Amino acid sequence: MIIFAHGLEGTPNGSKIQALRAAGFEVLAPDFQGMILSERVALLENICNHRDNKPILAGSSYGGLTAAIIAMRMPKQFSGLLLCAPALHLKEEPVDDDTVLVAPKGLPTVIIHGIGDDIVPISCSLEYAERSGSDILQFHKVDDGHRLSESHSSIIEGANALYSQTIDS
Repeated sequence: MIIFAHGLEGTPNGSKIQALRAAGFEVLAPDFQGMILSERVALLENICNHRDNKPILAGSSYGGLTAAIIAMRMPKQFSGLLLCAPALHLKEEPVDDDTVLVAPKGLPTVIIHGIGDDIVPISCSLEYAERSGSDILQFHKVDDGHRLSESHSSIIEGANALYSQTIDS
């Protein structure tokens, strides 16, 4: 199972979520439309606290920031972290200092970021990966923009890598 936090302008039925479902993944995508970051974090934390299994946690853009925060707060709840063009540079409650964001030790993490992203600079993901060290399982620099509309295969590949990691563990 994947719990997917959509982006600021996304929906629970966005193209990335649909692509993952079409690839055979069970995806739970809460509706965060109209919520500020602290509300998203509270909702996602509540959802994740009530899971018996260890899903992959995923997020895109603003949802990627949400997922990164939750992964840091409760890393043992997840089998992996999948970040798609995550907005890790935003400083908004509950994140006052974006440099504290790292992939939790022992949590396999995949990042997919477009080199043509004009909304969230790819440098944000590169710096996050550098701070996180060896816990970054894969980093895909794709020839795409912020929405990653041409990179669904990379997103599916990343989810498969995390799923495979879970089975091998």
